[in-house]
Amino acid sequence: MLTTNYISSHAKVMHASSLADGIVKSFVAVKDLTMVTATALYGLLGSILSGKGMPAGVSMSGPIGVIQSGADIVAASSSSSRGSTAAVVSAMAMFASTISINLAVVNSLPLPALDGGQLVFVLIEAVLRRKIDQRVQENINSVALLLLLFLSLSTALGDIGLFGRFL
Repeated sequence: MLTTNYISSHAKVMHASSLADGIVKSFVAVKDLTMVTATALYGLLGSILSGKGMPAGVSMSGPIGVIQSGADIVAASSSSSRGSTAAVVSAMAMFASTISINLAVVNSLPLPALDGGQLVFVLIEAVLRRKIDQRVQENINSVALLLLLFLSLSTALGDIGLFGRFL
């Protein structure tokens, strides 16, 4: 579960001595979190694409699972810090930033329906020095979008199944 490890390793209140120090510390935290997220995601994808499947103890969550994790993190930070408002706000801010960074990393993947895939089309056009046929690009994007929607639906259905076990 995300909650225990997340709270102990990420949700801490940072103190800065000045505005400049706060900016530097926030950039370092975002860079570190982005690197951890990208490394974990690419490792997971490498494991799946090499035929090893999902590593033990790793699961994917859809929107319902993310909401449940957020609620768990708020509850755990509230109980572990005896209701300290700063700790709860820090945990919520860190969770929100984690979700945003995760979205940015996933969106940069070279899948046709995502921004990373659009960048691949631009790079191909630069190498070939001609535009890719619009219909071909639309068909590729349509298939990729359909696959992403299927993945979203399957994770949401998995979340519903997991959610039912906690009730």
